[in-house]
Amino acid sequence: MNKRCSQEWSDRSCTAWLARRIRNRLLPLLAALMVALAAFPVPAMAEGTTVRVGANADFGISVNGTNATGFAADYFREIGKRTGDTYQYVSATEPELAKKLAAGEVDIIPCVTEQELSSWKSLMAEQGYDGELYLSSFSLMTKFSAVYVHKDSSVTYSDLESLRTKRIGYLAEDQGMFFPNGEFLTPGLRQAEFVAYNTEEQMHSDFNSGKIDAVAKCCFRSWSDDVIVCQMSTAECYFMGTENSKDILDELDEAVGGIMMSDSSFSSNMYEKYVSRFGGQRYAYTESEKYYVTNNKKLTIGVNIQSSMLDQVDGNTVTGALAETMNQLGEIAGMEIRLVPYDSIKDCVSAMKAGEVQAICGGVNSASVAQFSGIRVSAPYSKTPVAAAGKVGASISERSRIAIPISDEDISVYLSTVYPNAPQVRYSDERLCLDAVKNGDADLAYASAYDLIYALSGDYSDLDIVDVRSTLHVECIAMPDSEKDLAGIIGKSLVVMSTNSALVNTYSAMLGNGGGVDSGDFFSDYLVWIVSGVIAVLAAVFVVVCTMAFRSRRVADIDSLTGGRSKRKYFEDTRKILKKTNAENWAIALFDIDKFKYVNDRLGYEEGNRMLERLHKTISDHLEGEEVFARMSDDNFVLTIKNGTDVELTSRLNSIFAEFDRRNSLFVKYPVVFSAGVCRLNQCIHESHHGEVDINSAIDRCKIAKSTLKGTHYSSIAFYDGSIRDRALREKDYENIMPAALERHEFQCYLQPKYGLRSRNIEGAEALIRWNSKDFGFISPGDFIPIAEKNGFVVELDFFILEEVCRTMRRWIDDGKKPVVVSVNQSRLHLNYDDYIWRLREIVDKYDIPYEYIELELTESVFTENSEKLLKIMHKLHEIGFKLSLDDFGSGYSSLNMLKDMPVDVVKIDKEFFSDTMNTRKGRAVISTVVDLANNLDMDVISEGVETKEQVEFLTEIHCAMVQGYYFAKPMPIVDFEKLWFADLDDIRRKRDAAIEKQQQRVDEMEHAKESHDGQEKAPEQGAEDNSAGVAPLEK
Repeated sequence: MNKRCSQEWSDRSCTAWLARRIRNRLLPLLAALMVALAAFPVPAMAEGTTVRVGANADFGISVNGTNATGFAADYFREIGKRTGDTYQYVSATEPELAKKLAAGEVDIIPCVTEQELSSWKSLMAEQGYDGELYLSSFSLMTKFSAVYVHKDSSVTYSDLESLRTKRIGYLAEDQGMFFPNGEFLTPGLRQAEFVAYNTEEQMHSDFNSGKIDAVAKCCFRSWSDDVIVCQMSTAECYFMGTENSKDILDELDEAVGGIMMSDSSFSSNMYEKYVSRFGGQRYAYTESEKYYVTNNKKLTIGVNIQSSMLDQVDGNTVTGALAETMNQLGEIAGMEIRLVPYDSIKDCVSAMKAGEVQAICGGVNSASVAQFSGIRVSAPYSKTPVAAAGKVGASISERSRIAIPISDEDISVYLSTVYPNAPQVRYSDERLCLDAVKNGDADLAYASAYDLIYALSGDYSDLDIVDVRSTLHVECIAMPDSEKDLAGIIGKSLVVMSTNSALVNTYSAMLGNGGGVDSGDFFSDYLVWIVSGVIAVLAAVFVVVCTMAFRSRRVADIDSLTGGRSKRKYFEDTRKILKKTNAENWAIALFDIDKFKYVNDRLGYEEGNRMLERLHKTISDHLEGEEVFARMSDDNFVLTIKNGTDVELTSRLNSIFAEFDRRNSLFVKYPVVFSAGVCRLNQCIHESHHGEVDINSAIDRCKIAKSTLKGTHYSSIAFYDGSIRDRALREKDYENIMPAALERHEFQCYLQPKYGLRSRNIEGAEALIRWNSKDFGFISPGDFIPIAEKNGFVVELDFFILEEVCRTMRRWIDDGKKPVVVSVNQSRLHLNYDDYIWRLREIVDKYDIPYEYIELELTESVFTENSEKLLKIMHKLHEIGFKLSLDDFGSGYSSLNMLKDMPVDVVKIDKEFFSDTMNTRKGRAVISTVVDLANNLDMDVISEGVETKEQVEFLTEIHCAMVQGYYFAKPMPIVDFEKLWFADLDDIRRKRDAAIEKQQQRVDEMEHAKESHDGQEKAPEQGAEDNSAGVAPLEK
């Protein structure tokens, strides 16, 4: 038996147990993925919309009466279940469909490739349409056109000399497809005789009767009795629409994404049904390939038995998933496959070079055989996600110790490029990798998802799948470089094989285990689980990870705004550069204009667009040699630039920024500040399966570098390096532990006092959050709040702080103290939740706190994003009784006019605005004007970040109501705030009592003085009376 499969499960209970283990591990993963997909916003369309779809066999739909069939028709039926829309098919030729599309009589054309766009643009231009054409983001399948001959024909593949003497039929409506410039696509066949047909039926009939020798057609027109001898174009196909149908394209994308999630094999099943059914897409062999098959009825393939736990060896007999896949390959190729087991890749290669076997497989790919010379590798026959197993909660970082099977060299290479400092330990199989994790010798075990899940069915209850990567582990077939015919035979046979064949074989092996289980009983017990389950889950992992980028695809090479390269064209041109030259000679820079949204808001979109056009021209004027650039989105530009030192690259970019500022100042007086991130390609080279540098990875690292730049008043450039990578890893660690940290009460509520400038006493407070992590110690808010904003966790943090404030206020009230108003920061993300106001009231009402004691702080930047919705929410909150404040006023390009429209009670002047402007006469006048205007609008003004006596005196002079800042007090724990506040209350009480006592003393003195004065006036009168009575007055 195979030494990698020392334990064999042969009884029914073990098989059932294994199925439960796989199900228990994968269903939570699927659930998480579905939740993640559901989190993306869905463009809304009217329920029950009728979408008119162009129908043509070349584009995946054939209509017969009221019945529509074809690849795209099945897709629309599935899509309709999700959208509730009705799809009405309009059958016509391609020119007729172009006319209807231009006239608005058709909304969508399915299954259009990017190469076909030029033909469509020409057809649409003939109809007077001058707008853009758009493709959907999700590809539906691979589409190609080819020349076919009868399967019994003597014409071999690429035998153009024979083919050019034949009569080749084609459909007249495909004239533009096959004769784009008046000549046939393939130059070597232009001497052939071409016959145009009006109907496919007539063309097929003449093909079978021998009136024509070959046909040129799209792969969707599958006949089953023909073979390909010349393939002309291969490309991904998409839904296509005009500017008027962009919303429909968005909805179709969302629906297709859902289909791929819930039934990841849908597209491949459709391909089999409509393209490769009955072997309809077989490729003809060349003459030498035919000779090879005729003279080599048996093909001996060496198998590396260390490659998969799902393969078993009994003597020299190999069984399992790999054996089943190779047998299917042999049936297609017309050869009997004999598998010979070897202990390693090295032994397989030695046997192949010794002539013992003609090819090898099992853990074979370009990475695993890179050390051997004279070997060529086929296209993959299997692609599986790469997964990691570890203890629950584990995640990979540069510090992780990674266990990898020896046979999975491609996984090792991949992880080395992504985590170059993470130590790797190689083991002979997956179970030993899991043992290393279990025993603490490794943190994670990475391997093929299928093998890893199978291995986890052993004694590893404390381990689980904790990561699924975007890369794929591929299995290929290798043969000597000299065996070109064998390579062609295997390559053409792999094309015919079902894309799910290896997956199905693997899944069967996972549940079968090679034991004596009755398959009928097993499937009757687990049919529902199988149908709903494993294959869809495993493939869905790959689908989701590879498509989460989900970005908009521009159909043309030209950016419609600037006239320069589109994003897609930039990627294409950069790849061409990197293929011709060493990647180490290049760097990528990503930059944008800081707060460009304010440009549009203040100057208008037209002027904003003109600024982008000027920027595009400026960059273009500064390019050298083969350097290329493009506008990625909005004001984001990406530049592939020649590498150099930090000083050299900084100088290049600053010269662009300075020149643009000079040119732009001629048209608008507006300060422009750039932020740029730079990544040298030698820092992030990651080879794909096609040997291309991963440009996306470089751009991502540029973004990481750029994100480290703080808002300044001058252009800044950051270079991606080890420290930034470490910071990114640290931020990822923070993000992972945030929810648990909140449950462990690691987050704390601090209060910073607000002082009245007249009273110099505490009149309010601002609630702030602090994090004292058990893992990382004290974490600055500047480090974790931006992360929480990005992942949405800030919403929960805001509600946590609000509840802490309300709990504290309840205690104050119960102790007989009248609370001060406490302001609580509110993230812009709350606007995305319909239950926002409900949750606010729920928390405040829980503690029975009067609403007027809670002040909700909203930053100025929120008003630029969705002001209409925000104002509605603010008015509602005001009606309820909450106080509202506008935070960071002056941090952006504030308009004083905006104050009159907002129902705010308090305006907070931003620290930077305050600090930068009060040192000049004009600046002080601006601050004074803001305060006066707010006071006239019955708004209080608070200046934050007050640090000096001079600032306090100036703010007092202009009648600012309150201040907060280090000059008075720093943010502090609630208990310390209470000590300070209570002392302040005692001081106020003492002052009040002293004032009352002093006032009473003055009253008493006045009364005493009055009494004395009254007594003096009465004395003479009494003396006069006494004299009149003959009584002498007393002498004093």
